[in-house]
Amino acid sequence: MQDMTTQQDREAYHRFQKLQYPFWRSPVWEVQTGFDSEFNSQLMDEIYAIGMDINSGKDRTPGNSIWDYSRPKLDMLKREIIDIVNRVVIRDIPEIRMLNIRTCEHFMGWVNVREPGERLEVHGHTESAIAATYYIQAKPNCGDLVVFDTGQAIDWDTGHLSDKPNVIERRYPAVEGRLIFFPSYVLHGVDENRSDALRISLSTDLRKVIDPQVSNTVILKSWGGRMAKIRNWKCSPS
Repeated sequence: MQDMTTQQDREAYHRFQKLQYPFWRSPVWEVQTGFDSEFNSQLMDEIYAIGMDINSGKDRTPGNSIWDYSRPKLDMLKREIIDIVNRVVIRDIPEIRMLNIRTCEHFMGWVNVREPGERLEVHGHTESAIAATYYIQAKPNCGDLVVFDTGQAIDWDTGHLSDKPNVIERRYPAVEGRLIFFPSYVLHGVDENRSDALRISLSTDLRKVIDPQVSNTVILKSWGGRMAKIRNWKCSPS
């Protein structure tokens, strides 16, 4: 597997608006990993075995997340996703660095398998910070990822809703070996699988790991001064 610490990491952060407030403008990152078809085939074997054990009852205490299972290729992918997200997001986005977020961790992982003719409805992930998907098997026309960019609904000079709010539909073809990730609040879905094969991907939700000892970390103490005004605030004379 090739080293992903390259200029490509920074170039993978793209597309939607200016970079003054990048994290809040519905960004999407795409990174082509070094995982090849042999890796993906072995990963599918591991996932298949896990699914068979669950369905047959052999696994009497199924995990809640795919990450509850330790397998060689699955563990490699798990580490690679964290490494890429840490480099691209935590390193390169000023707002994230200001919040003293140390790293991200996997919160929940699952496998999406879509037969020809199936699609995935529009949804968001409200429990996490970043949603990521790795494409294990993705034949041509197997269904684009459709992302609804709401960034242009905001007037970024004022931080308020624009007088002419606009939502843009953006499409990203599935490519084997590619990782795509974006803020979890972004609405997204998958088009119909028009190929003659299964569309197989592994998705994961990531949450931030923060340092609670840092004063500007977004935890309750960040609002302490505001809360203290409830009984102490007085109107200034005009």
